[in-house]
Amino acid sequence: MTESIYEKIVEVLNAGIIVLEKDGCILTWNQWVEARSGISEKDVKGLPILDVLPELQNTRIARSIKKALEFNCPSVLSAKLIDASFPLYKEQITSQRTPERLVQSIQIKPFYQESDATQHCVISIYDISSADLREKALRNQSTTLNRLVGKLQDKDYELKTLFQNTQNSILIFEPNGQIVNANPAATSVLGYNRAEILKYRIYDLISSLSPSDFSDDPSDTSKLAKALPTKNGDVEMIATGKDKQSIPISVSANVIPYENQPTRFFVFFKDITEKKRAEQRLDRLARYDSLTRLKNRNSFIDTLEVSIQQHNRAGDELSIFFIDLDRFKAINDRMGHEVGDALLVAAADRLNMCCRNTDTIARWAGDEFVLLLTQQSQNRSAITVAEKIVKAFEAPFIIDNREIHSSCSIGIAKFPNDGNDADALISRADHAMYQAKNEGAGTFRFFTNEMNERMQKRLKVESELRRAIKREEFVLHYQPQVNVKTGKLSGVEALIRWQHPTDGMVYPDAFIEIAESCGLIGNIGDWVMATALEDAASWLKKEGAPLKVSINLSPKQFVDEGLVSKLKKLIDSVGVPASSVVIEITEGHLMGNTKTNLVTLNALKALGVLIAIDDFGTGYSSLSYLRTLPVDIIKIDREFLIDASENKTSAHIVAAIIELSHALQLEVIAEGVEYISQMHLLEDQGCDQAQGFYVGKPMHLSALGDWYKKEHKQTHSTH
Repeated sequence: MTESIYEKIVEVLNAGIIVLEKDGCILTWNQWVEARSGISEKDVKGLPILDVLPELQNTRIARSIKKALEFNCPSVLSAKLIDASFPLYKEQITSQRTPERLVQSIQIKPFYQESDATQHCVISIYDISSADLREKALRNQSTTLNRLVGKLQDKDYELKTLFQNTQNSILIFEPNGQIVNANPAATSVLGYNRAEILKYRIYDLISSLSPSDFSDDPSDTSKLAKALPTKNGDVEMIATGKDKQSIPISVSANVIPYENQPTRFFVFFKDITEKKRAEQRLDRLARYDSLTRLKNRNSFIDTLEVSIQQHNRAGDELSIFFIDLDRFKAINDRMGHEVGDALLVAAADRLNMCCRNTDTIARWAGDEFVLLLTQQSQNRSAITVAEKIVKAFEAPFIIDNREIHSSCSIGIAKFPNDGNDADALISRADHAMYQAKNEGAGTFRFFTNEMNERMQKRLKVESELRRAIKREEFVLHYQPQVNVKTGKLSGVEALIRWQHPTDGMVYPDAFIEIAESCGLIGNIGDWVMATALEDAASWLKKEGAPLKVSINLSPKQFVDEGLVSKLKKLIDSVGVPASSVVIEITEGHLMGNTKTNLVTLNALKALGVLIAIDDFGTGYSSLSYLRTLPVDIIKIDREFLIDASENKTSAHIVAAIIELSHALQLEVIAEGVEYISQMHLLEDQGCDQAQGFYVGKPMHLSALGDWYKKEHKQTHSTH
């Protein structure tokens, strides 16, 4: 009976089995080997294995077979580690395609047959071509061993070779839980020797099992059968090792029948510590920010959605904070990304100190953080926490022995007043943060209905802007610039207008800032440059003289790496002189990122275009730095001209700017000239050029031609 059981086992194993006699001749091999070698067992029985498989000659496999048969020495080989394997393939050798060789794990075990006093060896071969196949092999091995243990009745042959050498850990126990046998793999995982393990009951070592499931009555196994994972495949449990450490294991179980009575049970288990650690690492990567160790965006949204459901049932409020670091981009650009990253980590730590364990803080993106505030009370309102955070950020951050100042702006939205879902609350907290930032750094603002109306209007404008780009609804108007002394046309400034299908002519103040924030300014700016230069080429062809055209660049256009090449291609394609193109950049932006800006300015100058600083006097120019910039023109902001003809202080400022600019050999253009008195003041102070409604309103190119002829005629007649 035992022999027939083992014969059946050999055939159903999902592994190759080859049995050799002492002389190295093949006693048998199973169907697994037949299928993967293409050689039938009946054709090789009694033949030396090295004759049947000559490529094994002088390999580690041949030497290991010799050691097993002559010296009773076992071997474990892997084709992943040695350059040798049995000629076995993933498909039968008769396949039309080129067969792919198996990656193999090989065990060679000697055994002594007591009945006829002869030495044999068993070779077992597993397919480990991939991790999945290896896991499948182990599962199949467990299934096979389940069948084996269910049929074995003779104690002396209990699992014999397979029990001792399988990579699965096996514990056999009585219905009362008393362990009666353990294989070497089990003792290795748990840290006990076999004698020590036999003193325990199974529930002492596998803490997921309960003593109440076991009984001293061998026939009372109904509760135990339910507690053991005998039908649902592998189940994760916790084992307790010798040093009391918890070991995560994957467990399957079965019953050993004896004379039709279930008298013993066994469990297979595998140590899955590394698997659990890998899962934890993957979970952390998926749910936490690697830099700050705070929760990430997805994790925060999940937490917020659960909190909304809980607070909705309880009728409670909760608050969402959207927090943005002030001046972070400037710090990151000037001091480098390493300092920027260190600042983000320090900011996260500071936020943690302002919050409780019940609060949820996450890094949203870049220098933006979000905070979920729960369990609010009169003593711990959103205002109290916001004030605490703002105050905490007033202190400088010490990074690389340097003091770095970065306050924060906070927007707050409340559930349920400001929204009933996560997206709405976060969006409205974000808009409230921008409101706080616009009103000054280091402050906080709550979302309001008025803000919601502005947001809806902003979204409407953004949508219509996208349509306007596709439908080409923009037009350019040109405002004349004249020589203050002669009154002759010296140039024009290109000003964009939006010919809205229902609202009529829309001026840039109503849409440029929105275009910048939603990323459309690049497309619009490119159109302005191309159209202005095409119009300048048309003027040159018609009038026979170049028209100096000033083109305003937004901050986002100015930092575009392709700006210089785009401008060069446009100038070359339309055929206007580069010296007739003036690029205007606002003073505030030009002084922001000085090193990068200087590179761009020098590249523009290399093209031959002129550069003007727009809105001069309203920013924070460093006069010592101004003299190093490769600029050609200073444009005095209109604010200084409003009352300059009556206010001595304003007049002195205008005079000082003109004198300073001339000292630096720069031209000066005064903007916003609306009265003749302002024109006289500019003439008295030696200003070079002027533009404004007194000179001429912005107009279409065709109207500019008519204006030019009229003014040109008047200028000649007065001289």
